[in-house]
Amino acid sequence: MSKTKEIPICFATDDNYVPFLAIAITSLLDNASKDNFYQIFVLITKLKDENIERIKKLETPNSQIEFISLAKEMDKLTDMFHLRDYYSKETYYRIFIPNIFPQHKKVLYLDCDITVLGDISELYGTHIHGFYVGAVQEEVMQTFEVFGNYVEKADGIKREDYFNAGILLINCRRWRKLMIAEKFVDLLERYKFRVVQDEDYLNVLCKGHVRRIPLGWNKTSYKNENFDDKNLNLIHWKINWRPWKYKNVLYEEHFWKYAKMAGVYDELIKMRDSRTQEDYDKDELLMANLERMAQEDADDPNNYNNTQGKTGAVWWWFDKIKKINRIRKLVTIKAYKKTRKRK
Repeated sequence: MSKTKEIPICFATDDNYVPFLAIAITSLLDNASKDNFYQIFVLITKLKDENIERIKKLETPNSQIEFISLAKEMDKLTDMFHLRDYYSKETYYRIFIPNIFPQHKKVLYLDCDITVLGDISELYGTHIHGFYVGAVQEEVMQTFEVFGNYVEKADGIKREDYFNAGILLINCRRWRKLMIAEKFVDLLERYKFRVVQDEDYLNVLCKGHVRRIPLGWNKTSYKNENFDDKNLNLIHWKINWRPWKYKNVLYEEHFWKYAKMAGVYDELIKMRDSRTQEDYDKDELLMANLERMAQEDADDPNNYNNTQGKTGAVWWWFDKIKKINRIRKLVTIKAYKKTRKRK
C-alpha cells in the first residue's frame, strides 16, 4: 500500500474541450510533487474513444486518469439544466461530486480551460473545515461595474464575496450533510439564473460558508495592478481572454508551452488563426448580451434577491418530506467507490 498522499481531482468535459483538458492535465502533472499521487477523475456524458485514449496517454508514474460517465444518472435532470452560449450540461456536474465520491473528505474540482503553474497539492491542502467550499474571488466582478452591480442586486452577494466556480475545493462531508446537491435541484426547479448560471447557483447556496483562497490560484488572464505575478499558480482563460481565440493574451506563453507538451499546439494555432471577423463580432455580441442581461436582472423586481433570497425560500422545502424524498431520488448517483490499482 502506497504511503504517498492521494490528491483527488475532478474535471468535467465533452469532446469540444478535450484539447484544453489535455493542456490543463499536462500542466498540472508537470508541476506536481513526486511525493503525492494525483488521482484524476474526468466526468463525462459521452466521449469519443480516441479522445479518451488521447487523455489517458498523459498519465505519469504518480498519477492516474479515469473517466466516469454520468449519462444515465443525469438523464433525469438534463431537461432542468439552463444552457446557453458555450455552456454544456457537464458544467453542472461539479455540484454532484460529493455524492459520487462518498469516500473522500474533500475533492478538488478544476475547469478544463486552465493552465497550472504551481503544485496543485498546495491548493488541495487548504484548510476548509467548517466551510462548504474553498474558492477564489471572481475577478471579473471586481473589474466590471455592470457585473459587480449584478451580483449585489440580483444575487444579494457583495461583489468581493462572489467566487469563481471554476476552481473549487469541496468539503464533501459538509456538502452531503447540508444536502447542497438537493438544494441545488430544488432551486433549479424554481429559479433560472441567466448570467453566470451554475456559478450563481453555487454562490447563493454557499453564501457565508466559503473559505477565501488567494487569487494566484485562479487568475484571469488580464492585468490586475493589485496582483503580483510572483504569486501566479493557476491561470483561468475566461470569456474573451483566451489565447486560442486572440493573440497577445496576458500569460499566453504558459498556455502555448503546455499546448506543445500536450500535443495540441498545431490544432489550437489553426483554431486561432482561422477565426474570421464574424467570429470576433460574435464574441463582442456575446459580451454585450451578458452585460445587457446583467443590467436587466439587476433591475428586475422579481430577481432572486428580491424574491427567493429575501424570503429564504431556498430552504423552505426542508419541511416538505415528500419533496425531499423526490429530490433525493433525482440526485441519487451511483457512488464511485474504488479505483484501479495504482501503477
